[in-house]
Amino acid sequence: MIFNEFTFLFLFLPIVLLLFYAPFLKAYRQLLLIVASLLFYGVAGIEHLVILIFDIAWVYGVTRLRRFPGNPLLLTIAIVPPLLALGYYKYLGFIIRSLGFTPNSTSGAEMAGLDFMWDIALPAGISFFTFQAVSYAIDCYKKQVEVRPSASQFALYITFFPQLVAGPIVRYDQVSDALSQLRTFSPTQSNFFTGIVYMTGGLAMKVLIADGLSRSLAPLVDAPDVLNSVNFAYLVFGYSFQIYFDFYGYSLIAIGLALLFGVRLPSNFMQPYSAMNPQDFWRRWHMSLSYWIRDYLYKPLGGNTQYIRNILIIFAVCGLWHGAAWTFVIWGLYHAALVILYKLGSGWWNSIPRLLQIAVTFILVSLGWLLFVFDFDALHQVLSQMATGFNGLGISQSPQDWVLMAIAAAVCWGIKIETLAEIPPQNNLRSVGLALLCVISLAGTLMFVGISDSFIYFRF
Repeated sequence: MIFNEFTFLFLFLPIVLLLFYAPFLKAYRQLLLIVASLLFYGVAGIEHLVILIFDIAWVYGVTRLRRFPGNPLLLTIAIVPPLLALGYYKYLGFIIRSLGFTPNSTSGAEMAGLDFMWDIALPAGISFFTFQAVSYAIDCYKKQVEVRPSASQFALYITFFPQLVAGPIVRYDQVSDALSQLRTFSPTQSNFFTGIVYMTGGLAMKVLIADGLSRSLAPLVDAPDVLNSVNFAYLVFGYSFQIYFDFYGYSLIAIGLALLFGVRLPSNFMQPYSAMNPQDFWRRWHMSLSYWIRDYLYKPLGGNTQYIRNILIIFAVCGLWHGAAWTFVIWGLYHAALVILYKLGSGWWNSIPRLLQIAVTFILVSLGWLLFVFDFDALHQVLSQMATGFNGLGISQSPQDWVLMAIAAAVCWGIKIETLAEIPPQNNLRSVGLALLCVISLAGTLMFVGISDSFIYFRF
């Protein structure tokens, strides 16, 4: 089930909200949200639901052991099975292909026992809920969880449907108070209004901007051998906006939904395309992942004491986290190179005009997204054409395509949904204006939600 479909918006969500706010069910809110979240996820398949439930039961059971805090052996026992499940579903096929085995290149004898690998379906959001479970285990090991949760509270922490499939990756201490106080939660008008603004803003960004760009980019992605320079520029910056509004839109919807149930999720984006350098970009883009990697990988590796080595490692891991393909690894190392080069030349870089810093950073980041769009063969075609000056026949963009690109740029650098949502309405005119904006956004979204795509980050 996904946020941008009629079943979720007009059946699942209204029913869950009605039951959640029913006075006679207040004592059962945790259980209600767990069941709703398992149903939300279980639509994808029973096998994937079993993996989720196993991870929850295993990590909770091991971390509840009296001797768990400070015990490295028990920590290993807690986190290895979830990581092995992640490795099996997401990386086994990649590893075997990297060793030279493919369905088309191996003989029957060589493929004996390996056929299953080509049919492994990746559970939606497995990278997200695995990292969340691992972070909890590590925090318990470090004695950073002061009051360990009940089984139902821990299950809800992992399964909470607004952020289950595509984050943000939440630390337990960020939501522990809210989860423990669900039965006494009563929404204020401001709280409910803020949640609706987040939701409608996120839906509009996903359905109207990201999906609109996806449709306009499809002909370019399908014909990398005929692009001209204009097509290339449209593709680079169009996809950069598409992936941003797709993932940013999801994060906003998640925050808005969680607020309706009394939970405050952390922000996942802070205007990343306004970053002034590659290092700053990673402080603003997918912040929950950046901080997770910093705290649970970069610092244990030694942090700045082995800066270049550790940056290469963590960005290679970041690339693999995004996808089981060498293109993602190269993408991670590309960003590692950008961060390292900035570190080495920061004195010069910081001396150039601010707008130029932002523009160059945006261009460099946007070029990197090509590794998300194309495999190596298609990317080679594009780069070959770039080297020869793009002499292809080209594909015409309609005026509507350019208008959509302009709207994406204007929203990216001109509108911050968090500001609109979080500042309490100070007068009736502002309240009416924001309400009208929400209605217009929702109406526009509903016109296209029937043809809306799945979220890009669901495959991660």
